[in-house]
Amino acid sequence: MIKLIVSDLDGTLLDHARRIHDRDLAAVRTALDEGFELCIASGRMYSEIKIVMQEFKDRYHAIGQNGATVRSNDGELLAFSVFEPEVSSRILQATRGFDQFVNFIHCSDDSFYLKERTDITLPYEARILTACTVRGDLETALQEDELRCSKLSYLGDLKQLYQLKAELSNQFEGKIETFISDKDCLDVMPVHVSKGIGLSLLIQRLGLHPNEVACIGDSFNDLSMFAITKHSYAMSGSHVDIRNQAGTVIHSVADAIDHIISYNRSFEQS
Repeated sequence: MIKLIVSDLDGTLLDHARRIHDRDLAAVRTALDEGFELCIASGRMYSEIKIVMQEFKDRYHAIGQNGATVRSNDGELLAFSVFEPEVSSRILQATRGFDQFVNFIHCSDDSFYLKERTDITLPYEARILTACTVRGDLETALQEDELRCSKLSYLGDLKQLYQLKAELSNQFEGKIETFISDKDCLDVMPVHVSKGIGLSLLIQRLGLHPNEVACIGDSFNDLSMFAITKHSYAMSGSHVDIRNQAGTVIHSVADAIDHIISYNRSFEQS
């Protein structure tokens, strides 16, 4: 039987206006009332997850920043990952002249930084649910370990992001993980950090078997979770490669939850 439901946020539980549809909201309430454990697994920081999920305070576990942080529903920090200071500063140096991208630094204190605010950065900043701080000396602050970086995000044209992904993966082989997490976003993570690894830690903490977990997502950073369990659900609007690696394709989180509840009931009757 499925005991834990894991959902991505953007493009999955959240729509483009960063809202949860009423039907999805009702489905989440139903799942919790029926005794399911709930986990939100997002590229967003925990401070942002709390804003979105404020109605469900203390009723969900959270995997933030693609697995850089893992928290239980009682607030305990189960995992926490950051770059080595030299690595994060070198990544910034290596991409210093790449003006075609907007670059955000996500830090361990649940804060966002960027080097310069411009008319180009403002639309991207509007997508962040917490304040973003401008700091021109980011490379130095990271190198001197004044700021602890847990994720770097590059936003721009998808084709160019794939090229950047390949270049960074080659230059920093064995030191980073890279994920296309949205149609215009590349996330660069510390090595051995992913939603799947974070979820594995949570599963172990809860004493569950992987097949007692169902995962719902829409992006490439969700595939590491899909690989853990056969109960994987991809949004119908996601990339074909994501849909092909999911057990079931659905139109909404509510559809996935309905399917999960039906699965459990048929399991009980067999």
